[in-house]
Amino acid sequence: MHQIKSPAGSGTSDDRSSEDSSSDRQQLQTVFRISLPGKKQKTFHARRAHKKSRGGCVTCKKRRVKCDEQKPLCQKCQNKGLVCSYTPELDLAHQKKISKALGVGDPTATFFSLSFEDVLNKVETALGFDSRPIPPKLISQSSGHPMSTIAFQHFMRCSLETVANPGIREVMGSDMNPHVMYTILAVGLLHLNRVSPNKERSYAEIYFWQRAIQLYQKELSTSVRADNVDALLSSCMMMGVMTICPENFKPTDSWVLTNKPERMNWLCLQSGLRIIITLAAPYIPNSIWASSFESIHKEELKIFEREYETGRDGLDSDLADLCGIDEYTTENNSVYHNPLRILTPLLKLEKNRPNAAHCATFMGRLECDFLALCRKREVPALVILAHWLGLMCTVAEWQPWIEGRIRGECIAICMFLETSTDPLVRRLLKFPAAACGYELSTSSG
Repeated sequence: MHQIKSPAGSGTSDDRSSEDSSSDRQQLQTVFRISLPGKKQKTFHARRAHKKSRGGCVTCKKRRVKCDEQKPLCQKCQNKGLVCSYTPELDLAHQKKISKALGVGDPTATFFSLSFEDVLNKVETALGFDSRPIPPKLISQSSGHPMSTIAFQHFMRCSLETVANPGIREVMGSDMNPHVMYTILAVGLLHLNRVSPNKERSYAEIYFWQRAIQLYQKELSTSVRADNVDALLSSCMMMGVMTICPENFKPTDSWVLTNKPERMNWLCLQSGLRIIITLAAPYIPNSIWASSFESIHKEELKIFEREYETGRDGLDSDLADLCGIDEYTTENNSVYHNPLRILTPLLKLEKNRPNAAHCATFMGRLECDFLALCRKREVPALVILAHWLGLMCTVAEWQPWIEGRIRGECIAICMFLETSTDPLVRRLLKFPAAACGYELSTSSG
């Protein structure tokens, strides 16, 4: 009987109710981890004299319900899918970030507020260049607010916080081209829907993704130019989350266990950014992304120093043996040499937020020939991929999106390979299995 262990840190305390425990475990499997405290059992106490709270959000006040005052978004608004706004008591750090992206005034000014009108105007301005109007159905029935407003506010206040690289986080969303805005709206609702599923928002998410992809493909078909490179790069980076964060993904849905190669397309699509960057190379020096890319490049030069171009020096001996790498092996005569050279330094990095962002780049560096071997379920290729998937599970604290698919794919590979009679394969499965929380069977063959 196989068991899947709970990820580290998912244990519950004794004073929580069984309902809370179930809620907490479910949160660990969501795409993005946002604090969503459940209702706790309260001991009855006689009512005492108290002052009424004046710090609740505007939405709760309008609905005449008691606000839990959780920031940046209160629990009650998130549960209802409503636009939550604290005016003018927004945390200053959030005000500055939001004001820069929205192009509104100084957050320290007397009249600054992230009102519904501010958000709506920004969205409408960006989408004004789209010839197709947003369907009337995309209005929240519970709040009466446009889904676009709800999505944009959630993206700016919460989704951006899940981007580990500060340079990318700073620039993301600053170019409000229509396909970029639709992508932002889709990501914002994907994030919110995975945290708090809602059929009404799911329809809106599908529509926003559809328009984002249609407009993105149309723009890309006209060639990469200086005037569209910023928007193309922005959309491309955000669109990756769509395939990495499917709804209700299970290990048994993986291409590895279903023998459906097309289900590995999510991994192949991650190389799209590398292709766009290659096409956009002449324009990147003058792009809004120039500074961020330069900073990332300098950091990665230190991580991926090509000290060894030939042979197996510096590689894990077991992985090198499995891949048939000897002292004469190069990337020209072995498909596995380059992926191992990239993976090895990543496995040695200290586990922290900046390094978690570097670890995520592995999937975008994979070449077609290696991906083809993964699709065919070649054992060495799957073991290498499992080690990266396991690595991402160890940095889930800073890359919460891995709960959408990455952990499940890692479990699937472990399930597929655990029957191997090769002691080397079983030994190499120990790290990814432990990282993703899968308990390997004690028997083989």
